[in-house]
Amino acid sequence: MIGDDEMSRYICGENRDQLNMLPMCLDDMIAQDNIVRAIDAIIDNMDITLIGFTHSETKETGRKPYSPVDLFKLYTYSYYNGIRSSRKIEKECYRNIEVMWLINELKPDFKTIADFRKDNKKQIKLAFSKFSMICDELGLISKEIVAIDGSKFRANNGRKAYYTKNKLDKVLAHYAESAERYMALLDACDTQESDSQTTTLSRAEIEEKIKGIKDRVSELEELAKRVEKEGTLYMTDPDARLMRSNNGGGDISHNVQIAVEDKTHLIVTVDVTSESTDYKQFYNMASRAKEELKVEEITAIADKGYYSAEEFAKCKDKGINPIVSKANKSNFSNINYSKLNFLYDKEKDVYICPQGHELSKYKNSREDSQLIRYANNKACTSCPTKDLCTSHKKGRTVSRKKNDHFADEVDKRTKEYMELYKKRQRLAEHPFGTIKRSLGFTYFLTRGTESVRTESLMHFLVYNIKRVINTVGVEKLIGQLQG
Repeated sequence: MIGDDEMSRYICGENRDQLNMLPMCLDDMIAQDNIVRAIDAIIDNMDITLIGFTHSETKETGRKPYSPVDLFKLYTYSYYNGIRSSRKIEKECYRNIEVMWLINELKPDFKTIADFRKDNKKQIKLAFSKFSMICDELGLISKEIVAIDGSKFRANNGRKAYYTKNKLDKVLAHYAESAERYMALLDACDTQESDSQTTTLSRAEIEEKIKGIKDRVSELEELAKRVEKEGTLYMTDPDARLMRSNNGGGDISHNVQIAVEDKTHLIVTVDVTSESTDYKQFYNMASRAKEELKVEEITAIADKGYYSAEEFAKCKDKGINPIVSKANKSNFSNINYSKLNFLYDKEKDVYICPQGHELSKYKNSREDSQLIRYANNKACTSCPTKDLCTSHKKGRTVSRKKNDHFADEVDKRTKEYMELYKKRQRLAEHPFGTIKRSLGFTYFLTRGTESVRTESLMHFLVYNIKRVINTVGVEKLIGQLQG
């Protein structure tokens, strides 16, 4: 135990048992530049009750509910600080001075907190849009350029909690083998010698194990029927899918899509899909961003994962100008002879190979076919670099889809605005890094596409709030909101 003489050598605090004669005020404990004050001012400025949250209009009789303004402030502050569990949020109400100040020392239980998010999916989406409108009024949003990107977030579904036909066949085979072993042990128990020497299990224990195997096999056979009818089954979150990650691995995930504006790098729209690839998401995200920003025309930038002639065709005459890097889907080991180096001449309707030969349209190409093939077998036969280009005896064939002329327009635009395209990485990839590393959002707590989308919107709303506070500053932002 430290003596009084030794304690006198240290800075000492107040005696915890001493009564304080001065009244304590929570507001005096919160600095004027504390972020919680900015969160309070932002949500007060959003007119939460007009958005239509649950209990925005209360009944004259019955138990009084918590105000949706207070619950939304609590959620926003908690997500801002990486606290997502409703039980952990409940604890903050008892021990966090900033939370006490923010919601006036209210102490909702975890069920009330969890139900608020569950019952207000549509309203949270409207709140996300409302904050974008506030940012627009403050002059923080550009309405000309957006960058689109996606990232995989782990679903609330165990890595092994899914079934395919092959997986079920293997599991059923395993149980069949186990059943045979136990049946053999059961037969061995019929002789006294085997009963005492061959196995340590009694007859009743073996029969119990066989019964357990039969019950499990019955369950798996029912699952097999569902797999045959519905395809792969995901047991916990039916909307999740097994997806590859950038590190070469895979996990059961959701694909989160965002569009980021060019000025303050704020996220203008968010979506969640069960598609593991991005190439069908370009028009969806670009049109959402255009609608959210309320503009007639927008330029959308994306990486080669979004390269799709079909998606570019949808953008035509819709006021969306794609700038997308061309994807090289060729399997050729020699890059000089990939399809990227075969130039299409629109006027002649021919492809020009790296050696300068013209590849014409096949005579047997049907007009109604979606795939048109081009070749020049005569030139290929005498070409000195034929072995580098193709292994086919007759020569190289290049195919083209009906919508490829839309892709040609995008290729031309991308080359013209290459400096603009280079902005994509720092615009669209930075938010995911912040969300995953700073805010701790790498997996979902909720299940189902709609719930997962709501959870994503809360995270990206908090990202936008964090971005605005860091850009403008707490006190200046509060002044602008209250001015």
